[in-house]
Amino acid sequence: MDQRVSGLYKEVFSTSAEKKAKAIELGLRIDVDGERPMNVVSGDIYSSSQGIRKYLSSFRFEEVKKIETAANQVLITGREGKFDPDLSRFSDIQVTIHSNSGVLEATAQWTEASGSMSRRRCMLVSRYFRRVELEHDYEEGVFPLESYEITNLPSPVPYRSVPLSISGAFAEAGIEVIIVKEKQGSIPRPKGKPGEESTWTDSKLHEAMLRHFGKIGDMPQWSVWLFSASEYVMTNIKGIMIGHEGKKRIGCAVFQEATGWQSNEEKRMRFFICIHELGHCFNLRHPGDKSQANPSNAGGHSTLSWMNYPWMYYSTEKSHEGETFWDAFKFQFSDSELIHLRHGFRNDVIFGGNSLDGNSDSQSRAPSKKV
Repeated sequence: MDQRVSGLYKEVFSTSAEKKAKAIELGLRIDVDGERPMNVVSGDIYSSSQGIRKYLSSFRFEEVKKIETAANQVLITGREGKFDPDLSRFSDIQVTIHSNSGVLEATAQWTEASGSMSRRRCMLVSRYFRRVELEHDYEEGVFPLESYEITNLPSPVPYRSVPLSISGAFAEAGIEVIIVKEKQGSIPRPKGKPGEESTWTDSKLHEAMLRHFGKIGDMPQWSVWLFSASEYVMTNIKGIMIGHEGKKRIGCAVFQEATGWQSNEEKRMRFFICIHELGHCFNLRHPGDKSQANPSNAGGHSTLSWMNYPWMYYSTEKSHEGETFWDAFKFQFSDSELIHLRHGFRNDVIFGGNSLDGNSDSQSRAPSKKV
């Protein structure tokens, strides 16, 4: 079948009686072609009863095989999947995709641990693997975040017809970011004590998020808050994550004074830190973090990724520093990070969900020397 099949599929039912009888819904992600295919099939399973949808489990099959069949179909097979929780595991998965009046349909089947066969019919609903909503607030006097024109500075990336935006950077990773609010000058500068500078502290950032994040809540959700602020109490901090009621990764702040905003180099750094901090909200780690649970540490400090620190990058023992990073960076996530963003278990990715190693707080700080 001469057609791209990657994307998000959702289960469809022939009748309302069938939907009620199954009481289970599947969200299926196929990633075998298109932009940087990872050869992964993953999915989330939900219960559905009386209009209430509840998350149950996730699965992921890597290194899947794609076969074009004689019947003008695509057959995808996978073995040895990974599951969350582990009790939900099942054996080999098989997905058959065909076009029905121009609409792609996928039939997924596997054998449950009990030995019974599960068969699910899904329809393509998006070329993106996940969809998130972003609210972006600005402190009074902080300049609007500009989309970054990559050709303004030397770069290995080919010419693009439009500058790179936040939505564009994540779209290239297969994640649809919908900016539902972008309000400039919406948050006043924090008040300082007499004799102290008015800078942001953790408690003040948390209070600002409570007041201005429309989707604030205690439950994990696909909504995240970005705050463009002036300066953190520790002036070398470029960006930081913000949590609420024990739920981490639901918001982040980027500090204009630390990143700069005037020269091309400063605009590039400010934009980079925005994507970097939002990446942390998705539970991505620094490539150099020493954590077995880290999905992005395969290349260490030599990784060319949004999640690395440009000032800590090295390609050889004699090749360090930020300019070496920028000369090679293609403004994208690494392969292992893409697998996490597109196919990580739902609670490991969703904002306010799990922390992979119990410490999701991130502080994008540079060393004391100028970067």
